[in-house]
Amino acid sequence: MTVDPPPDVTGSWLLLAIVGGWLLIKTAAGFVRLYERLDHLPPHPPHRKELLTHMASRYPLRVGASIVGGLTAAISGLVGSGLFTAEQGNATTGIITAALTLLAAFGITVTGERQITPLADPRDHDGTPLTHDPDRR
Repeated sequence: MTVDPPPDVTGSWLLLAIVGGWLLIKTAAGFVRLYERLDHLPPHPPHRKELLTHMASRYPLRVGASIVGGLTAAISGLVGSGLFTAEQGNATTGIITAALTLLAAFGITVTGERQITPLADPRDHDGTPLTHDPDRR
């Protein structure tokens, strides 16, 4: 009778990472569907493409916070399982938070610029002046 070799630890971790990633993606998609339903209750839910544009432009902080929260939870899970040290987890979380905060700030700026009329030379989207200047002829 022969002794079975010990199981391959690398294969076990790889399988765990694949299943965990699949579960994370499915959970995130479920939360997105839940937010869709809660944000757009009757009369009619919008089309998917309109919803993604609406969410990204109208709620940049919500989108940014959701991404930061999801990535922070994933990093905490990696630290808890021992794949990352606490210092690596803190450094990765800091980089992710800084990058997404910067992107959210630019998103707020772009969203605000579209809704504010400049005072120096007010024009509509077609380039027509919004004020009548009698000196211009």
